[in-house]
Amino acid sequence: MFRPILILFLFLASFFLNAAADARKLGGDDDGAQQKYMGHIERYTPNAKPPEGSSLPGDDGGNGRGDDGGDGSQNGAAPTQQDVQTPAPESLDIPKADFQSLRLDRNDTVLEIIDPLTIRLEKSGIVRLVGIDIPDFSPYSQGPLAESAAHILRDMLAGKTVRLYQTQDKQTGRKNRLNQSLYHVVIDDSGSWVQGVLVRLGLARVRSEPANPEMARALYTLEAQARAGKVGLWAFEPYQVITPEQTPQHLNSYAIVEGKVISAARKQNVIYLNFGQNWRDDFTVSIKSQNIKRFQKGDLNPLDLNGRTVRVRGWLESYNGAHIEIDHPESIEIITP
Repeated sequence: MFRPILILFLFLASFFLNAAADARKLGGDDDGAQQKYMGHIERYTPNAKPPEGSSLPGDDGGNGRGDDGGDGSQNGAAPTQQDVQTPAPESLDIPKADFQSLRLDRNDTVLEIIDPLTIRLEKSGIVRLVGIDIPDFSPYSQGPLAESAAHILRDMLAGKTVRLYQTQDKQTGRKNRLNQSLYHVVIDDSGSWVQGVLVRLGLARVRSEPANPEMARALYTLEAQARAGKVGLWAFEPYQVITPEQTPQHLNSYAIVEGKVISAARKQNVIYLNFGQNWRDDFTVSIKSQNIKRFQKGDLNPLDLNGRTVRVRGWLESYNGAHIEIDHPESIEIITP
């Protein structure tokens, strides 16, 4: 009798130890380096719980984000809520965006602000704000940028009627893998574009995807204004635009890199943008063959970027030096013609 009980005990102990190890792998190791959840790696707060009601991993709702957040700092010190300086939303002159490339789906009423990127609507259910990213927001904690963004959303959206715009592609881009609806959100009575406000306040940065690239260029204009004013996240060193020479210090993170393309070439049907003389060690951007058609549709030939200064954003990894693979033309901003 004792032996079967002992065997059962050992089996259960092994099961829970493995489960704990898997949880640590998702959440990251003790020094805060987090394996990417649904596609991205950044930083997280160890042992932090999901925001209450967020329906994020670790919470009963099982919502989840497409990216994990960072723990930005300025001059070596972690930012606090008081550090985040943003203008008042009503003081901003944000031009009305052109949504002709999108489809107006419906009007709906905001019931709840779940987190800085997720809201609950009366008819549409859970909606994710598409096209933007808040770098210190993770499934496990909200940093000062995320907290500020959540406060702004509550002030702007509580009980409001909003217009919901989505991609015209019926096949992809209208839902994420968690079955959340992906929309650009506009307040009906004021015409305020929610994503545009968050980006202009410096509380979010542009992060487009191949299935939802339509409003990236408009958001880049607002992001540039926030960056020039050093408001919100642009006041903190970890979130700044970096040079190709700085990329080795930022591996395994989402990065925005600005520099001059030294050479652009196609090799084995892959396009490479080299930002240094030594392609084996210097920063490189690559575009795989299956993604080149997107650039052609967007009237951007990457081979024409030779000698031009560009700003590119994406996941920075090590592959013959620092490397970013991009898959849609909105990942590139051309700085000099």
